[in-house]
Amino acid sequence: MMNSNLDFYKISQVLTNTIETMKEEHNLSTSALEQLQHAQNELQQAMSLSFSSVHKKIGY
Repeated sequence: MMNSNLDFYKISQVLTNTIETMKEEHNLSTSALEQLQHAQNELQQAMSLSFSSVHKKIGY
């Protein structure tokens, strides 16, 4: 996994779109919505960690 490229933007967009669709359709499963929001939070943390490690490597 260290050498694979992740498209954080695409993953984020899919999560956001899925959450918004669930809210709009009032097809709310509370646990499913919570799991998606948790996944979105974990994605944000992964993005931050990834970007900070890139900055360390290139000397920012």
